[in-house]
Amino acid sequence: MIPHEPRPWATDGLRLLRAASPLVLTACALAACGRVPGQFEIVNNQVPTAGCSIPVNESLYQGQGRLDVSLVQSGSESAFFVFPLIRNNLPGAGSGPDTNQIKLKSFAVDISLLNAPPAITELMNGLEGNAATSPLLHYKTPWSGNIPSGGGQVSALVGAFPVELAARILGTQVLGTSPSVWMNLRIRSFGSTTTQDMESDPFDYPVAICAGCLIANVQPCPYTAPPQFTGNPCNVAQDSPVDCCINGNALVCPPSVVSQ
Repeated sequence: MIPHEPRPWATDGLRLLRAASPLVLTACALAACGRVPGQFEIVNNQVPTAGCSIPVNESLYQGQGRLDVSLVQSGSESAFFVFPLIRNNLPGAGSGPDTNQIKLKSFAVDISLLNAPPAITELMNGLEGNAATSPLLHYKTPWSGNIPSGGGQVSALVGAFPVELAARILGTQVLGTSPSVWMNLRIRSFGSTTTQDMESDPFDYPVAICAGCLIANVQPCPYTAPPQFTGNPCNVAQDSPVDCCINGNALVCPPSVVSQ
């Protein structure tokens, strides 16, 4: 993860512009300060299909997520992924090279609390106020790809919740199978055209957090038939119920199955 500082301008820019005087607005237009809302946007969070394939389909999306921190493995790339559908609304090229094509460079992630019991509120406040741990809440992750102008779209996969943060939340021992914590994941995309750097409008994605809420059926390993619930195809700790089996003291999700 690459740390970054959350910038009020990125989240409140439109409000500030509306409150600014005409002289300030003119100066900003001439200097190209801030982003221009609507030019470069994250449309929604896509629903991955089998094999962790991320579609490009505006109608196939999810409006909120669920993270079961009890299922997060220590070696995982991320505890939770967001699958943004990104659109380039800059004017399309009539002919010749697409000078308004956006070349993607990175995503920024900012994690904040929406609702939580006191123990987790205290944890998050402590992380936020510590330079060594604030990168768990504010960071950038690199990405590549090209988005054609004139409404072109691409999808992506963003690690949007550090494994260490999930472990610290689980360690408070205040979570149950009914989510009592809601967090907001604010995602921004960064890129450039041949003439300018680009920053997308911020995309806010609410996530409910629990311990054990996605575990469906549990049996000894191995299962004798394929499980009913196999979990999210990109990350077993999020969004979808999953069957598990017990192997010694280890919980295996999805479960191993006897070879037929």
